[in-house]
Amino acid sequence: MIPNGDRVFLFNEQGELLIAKLTPKGYSEIDRTKVLEPTNKYAAGRTVVWAHPAFANQNMYARNDKEIVAVSLKK
Repeated sequence: MIPNGDRVFLFNEQGELLIAKLTPKGYSEIDRTKVLEPTNKYAAGRTVVWAHPAFANQNMYARNDKEIVAVSLKK
């Protein structure tokens, strides 16, 4: 989880970037987008993205076993 103001960026093992608000009342998802395809075979037979993204200059950088992508986080 990466806090950003009143929101949190989450990057899941399916290659999705989620933007959410976390409050004492619970989780409220604001947006979700597919950034990368999972390519790493996990022992249970499913594919995942396990590399943690990096954030710099209002961008998110993420990679799987085949590519690296930059996603603008500007409004």
